[in-house]
Amino acid sequence: MNKKIEEMIALGVAYGVNCRPCMEYHKQKAIEAGLTKEEMQAAIQVAESVKMGAHKKTRQNAGNLFGDVKEEKCCPVGT
Repeated sequence: MNKKIEEMIALGVAYGVNCRPCMEYHKQKAIEAGLTKEEMQAAIQVAESVKMGAHKKTRQNAGNLFGDVKEEKCCPVGT
């Protein structure tokens, strides 16, 4: 696997696990590996799609087990 692909995967994983320090680290490594802004955004978008798919399925499973799950924010926006 070449370094660009490795860093695209690493960026996606860092985003997927909600790790800002990891995203910052791998953004720098991605730049060093020659990724463009568009390539980095594509990696994040793929991770977002996977993350949202998993979220929807988990929510559906919880609904089947416990009934409708109301979505409420637990944290103020911007934190």
